[in-house]
Order: sequence, then C-alpha cells, then structure tokens
Amino acid sequence: MNARKETDQVCIVTTSKVPSAFGSSQDADAAQILDPVTGAILSGKGGSAALKSGSGIGIYSFAQIPLPKSSSASNMFIASCGKSIDDMNAHLIIQGTTASPAWKCRLPESMEGGFLVSPCGNYIIGASKSGKCYCWSTFQDGELLKCWAAHYRPIQDMVFSDCGSFLVTGGADGIINTWSMMDIVEDTSSKVMHSKNHVASISPIKTWSEHQLPITSLHALPSSRAVSTSIDRNVVMIELFSGRTLAKISMPSAINVVTADSCGRRLYLGSSEGTIYCIDIDAYTIATTTENAKVVMNAHDGDRFDSRGPSFSGSLLEETILGMKNSSDNSYTTELQGHEGALTCLKLLEDGDTELLISGGQDGSVRVWDIKSRCCVKTLYPWSASGSGNENQTYPCSSISLIDRSTLDSSTGSNVFSSDVSHSKHKSRLLDFVKPLQRFEKSQAGSTSNDGYVTDIVRSNATSSESSYHTVLKRVLDLNHNKQGEKRVRHSSVPNTVHGEGETGKNVEAENEELKRELANAKEMIERWKKVNNKLALKLKQSSK
Repeated sequence: MNARKETDQVCIVTTSKVPSAFGSSQDADAAQILDPVTGAILSGKGGSAALKSGSGIGIYSFAQIPLPKSSSASNMFIASCGKSIDDMNAHLIIQGTTASPAWKCRLPESMEGGFLVSPCGNYIIGASKSGKCYCWSTFQDGELLKCWAAHYRPIQDMVFSDCGSFLVTGGADGIINTWSMMDIVEDTSSKVMHSKNHVASISPIKTWSEHQLPITSLHALPSSRAVSTSIDRNVVMIELFSGRTLAKISMPSAINVVTADSCGRRLYLGSSEGTIYCIDIDAYTIATTTENAKVVMNAHDGDRFDSRGPSFSGSLLEETILGMKNSSDNSYTTELQGHEGALTCLKLLEDGDTELLISGGQDGSVRVWDIKSRCCVKTLYPWSASGSGNENQTYPCSSISLIDRSTLDSSTGSNVFSSDVSHSKHKSRLLDFVKPLQRFEKSQAGSTSNDGYVTDIVRSNATSSESSYHTVLKRVLDLNHNKQGEKRVRHSSVPNTVHGEGETGKNVEAENEELKRELANAKEMIERWKKVNNKLALKLKQSSK
C-alpha cells in the first residue's frame, strides 16, 4: 500500500490546561504543531517549529494574525492564556521565537469568548464574560476603538462573514447578532476615546433567537451564510443579509462545535457525547423537498375528489415519481465515532484530493479522519507519551489551527521573527508589524520589563452594565445622606452663606449626577433582561406543549 501523500499544511493544537512535560517536572508548551499525516510532533524539534506560549499557562483561544505577503515573517498568533479562566492575559505568540511569550498584557476583563482577528488583520475583536465586545486596531498602535454591549450574557463564539464586512456573535442568552464593521470602526469622539468605562451604543443589523439555550459554536459559510449550534441540539443555518432562517436541524445530542468544507455543502458537528455528525446539505435539501412534496400529494389522497374524477393515491405517486415512500429516515446524516469524551474543536484540511478532518476532544486525544473512507487514520495524544487514559495526563484540546508547512523550513530567506528576535536591534522591527492591543495605564502594583514587551493593564471599574442595581442604588442613597450631612454642618458653621457650597459641594454634585446616570442604566438593563427572560420562558412553554 502506498504511503499517504504529504499535505501542504500542518495543524496547531492547544490545550486550556497547564501541561507538564512527560518525564520532567517542568511545564510544557500549551501549543503543539502536529503533522496530521505522520502523527509526528514537529514542535518538539524546536527551531522554526517552536511555539513558546509561556511557562505554566493554558491557552483558551488561539487566533492567527495575517501578515503582509511581502514579509518573510513566521506566523503570529494572539491568544488568551492563563492558569485559570478567571486569570487570563493576552499573549502574542510568534512561531520560531525563543521568547515566551513575545508580548503580553492583562485584559480589561475575562475574554471567555476569546479573540477573533479580521481577515485583513487590521482589527482584533475580544468577546468578554460580561457580554461586551472590544475592538482594537492593529494599525493604530493597538488602539481600543470601541467597546459595546453585544449580549446580555457571556459571548460564546464569534465569526466574520465570508466577505469580512460583518461580525456574527453568539451568546449564552441564545441570541445571534450580526454587526456591521462600519459601525464598529467608525470615528469616535475624544470623549469616548479617553473614557475607559464608556460603552458605545451600537445596534445589530440582524438578530436571531432560534435557539432556546446557549450558543456553543458559529461557522461562516459562502454566500453570506452562517451556521450555529447550541446545547438545545438544534443546528440553524441563517442568511446574514436577508435575516432568513434557511434550515433548522435537530440532532440526537447537544452540539459543541461545527465546521464545514470550503463550498459549504457538508457540515461537521462535534457532539457532547463524542460523536461527529456529518450532514450533507444537498441530501438534506432533497429530503426536505421530498417531505414537502409528500404533504402536498397526501392532500389529494381520499374520496373528496371523487366527484371530479378518479382520485390519485399519494403513496403511489411517492413510490413511482419521488422514488421513496418514507423519507423519515435520516439519510443525509452520517456518524464518525471514536472519541470517548465531548468534542471541543474541529478543523477540516482540504488539500487537492486529500480531505482530512482533525478533531480534538475533552479526553485530550486528537484524531485524524479520512473523509472519503470514513475511517480514523491517526490518534494522537500531544501532551502524553501514550493514550493510557490516565486522568492525570488528560489535557483537553481548546483549539485547532492550520498553517503552511513551508513556514517550518528555517532556510527560506531571512526571518525577522527568528531566534534573533531577542536581540535589541530586532525589537523595533517586531513592533513595526503589529501592536496587538493598546497599552493602557499601568497599575501601581504592575511593572514593565526593560524591553517594554510586558505591560500590565489597569482593570477598568465596573461599568453601568456590570453594576448591580441595588449596589448603585445604595451608593446614591449614601451619597445623598452624606451630602445632607455636609450641608447641615456648613449651615451651622457659616450661617451667612446661602448658596456657596464650595468646591466640595460641586464635586459631590457631579458624582451624584454620575451615579444617577448609572442607576438609570441599571434600570434599563433590568428591563432588557426581563424582556429576554420572558421571551425565553414563552418559547420553552410553547416547545413543551
């Protein structure tokens, strides 16, 4: 049997758990480069295949930053990393560097939805736990362009449309929103740019509420379409411009992740039970059309047309014309089974006649599937010597990415991101390519390294959307009480003063107005939550009937 053809791409697998090097007390890197054909761990060789993410951290999201084709630089990634999901930093990881990492900074809040880089590489979107989106500009020194409330609950996943002009977000509130990048990157006033706590007001151009439970994954399809999955077991295909729901398919179990081929004709769904479902969109369309045709034909089946002539049997027409009597069997879905735990990430590698599906699971295994033969051709455990199933050696896969195999060849010209990047003469060249995130004000406890690559970001105070209504109300009442006490003291000590409350009074008045605005925003947030909860409760009630 001939050896399998080498592909032009290799995959990067990351884990959210801090991995330990096998046979050593030191921590291993949370990102590994694997050859899907041979199963070799290429990053173990070092050199241009190295991915230094930092010692003692796990990677929760991993996104590649596109670089100009004219540059001979290696691949560059921005990742949300940390020892736990509540202590994440933004890391800039550069392939082939000895720095670990090349750059990092503390985030304004936990980015549970991860980072997403625009296809042009000019913008980085962060999805926060509070439901807000952050947009940074890489070509404007990482300036924070906008922060806006996108969802009422944490953002689970984001994706750009195939044209790159629209951002699609899915939240734990079960809602899918489509945002125009023109609205996101539009010019903002100086008041907005210099206010750390400002939350811009942006309205989505389209909104879907087809899911009744939190969104788990989104994937962009050609022709401005997208597909979403949820733990409610439904797979929904939407059309971004028209706002129509093209298809809604119910699956046997909750779906954690979805991907598709480049033509958008076949979906691959990773379930919470470890099964990979493959849906042929063309076969689904035929089956749906057939089912609708049966309904129309069965309307003519019966004796009510006897006065007009002989009645036609719907069953006979189905068998002779449509070629199938019962289309209830799910002929458009196939299954791939092998994972012992829930699926966490999927990636399809298409290289000419070769079509490989790479899947990562909660059990720490990475499997390579040949789509044509429907067989698992490789099973890999990137952070352990073997798949012994020992729980102490289980490292859940958090993401899978693809890169060109040619970038692993260190002999291809000069590389500004080679191991020489640690020298001072190369630092300015590094920052000429990208400055991922804005350098915020430094905290008093924070420190900056001599090379200026590590910068701490001040955690912003809770905004009006995050503040509890009762907390804000208590602050307003306390402020009013203190203000009244100050007035009584001033009037008793300076009886001739009628209107002069002094500078302190002005400051208290300004703070009072600010708290009133926060109180109004908190009330508005509660009303919006009530509307969303009422809609969800109504849907659950209708579905239970």
